[in-house]
Amino acid sequence: MLFQSFMSVGKIPLEWKSAVITPLYEKGVSSDPSNYRPVSLTSVFSKLMEHVVVLDLITYLQSNNVINKQQHSFLKKPCTATNLLESLNDWTLNIENGRRQAVAYIDFAKAFDSVCHNKLLAKMRQYGICGPLIEWILIF
Repeated sequence: MLFQSFMSVGKIPLEWKSAVITPLYEKGVSSDPSNYRPVSLTSVFSKLMEHVVVLDLITYLQSNNVINKQQHSFLKKPCTATNLLESLNDWTLNIENGRRQAVAYIDFAKAFDSVCHNKLLAKMRQYGICGPLIEWILIF
């Protein structure tokens, strides 16, 4: 009920928007600041509300066939392991049928570090996500 009331008015407590940023060591020389990445520690309540919204969004997108069947990551089932199994199966069939098979692995990790919010919101509206939910996403 608390989350619904915040969603209906399109506002959240300011404390939910603040975060404690902590540097997390990744690799290399520990004295080099570029070997750290920032981690934001946010309110438990904002994380709970975000989790509820994400579950509802995924349910909506799946029930309206917006999520492609080939999508394997960011979902509970299928997952990246099932993607690898499907790929391995396809490669094996190609080799058995005498077809050439080339595989390239590309690390897109840095490509997804930022999102163009205007494009994301336009895409969400295109899929029928609107009203208080869009307003809530904008304020968060």
